[in-house]
Amino acid sequence: MINQDRPPSSPPRPLPASTPRQRNMQNAASASVGAVVTSLFVTPFEVLKVRQQACGSRRAARCGMVQLGQTLVRAEGATAFWAGLRPTLLMAVPSTVLYVGAYEHIRDAIQAAAARRRNGGGGALASLAPMLAGGSARVVTVVVAAPLELLRTRMQAAPAGG
Repeated sequence: MINQDRPPSSPPRPLPASTPRQRNMQNAASASVGAVVTSLFVTPFEVLKVRQQACGSRRAARCGMVQLGQTLVRAEGATAFWAGLRPTLLMAVPSTVLYVGAYEHIRDAIQAAAARRRNGGGGALASLAPMLAGGSARVVTVVVAAPLELLRTRMQAAPAGG
């Protein structure tokens, strides 16, 4: 039952506007948490994929995902599913933060350039800003992360203790 003797509650106060630095920190934190959670869930599948690729045509019957997973648990323990997690996290968290930061910076720069050229065809440039920024940010991120990607793949392919 609704208490009719109480005045209705006042509307919630709006949150204070965040500064660009606060937004960047929030985006970095969000990207980092997302990268960690994704890495924790995806790494076991990556380990199985890399091990299956390393298996190749040898012993094809033992190279199915289920059989490979059972063999992995018996031979190396369940923690083997997270082989290479450290370099994955060392790669994923900074890469994701770098990508988000680069994307926003490049997108804002393109949109600012488009705003200065409104009369000279800046509208087309503004509409392409997300695509151009995304592609450019991804190129920067891949170039920086490639060495760690190689290290991670080698760690996932190697048997534990080897």
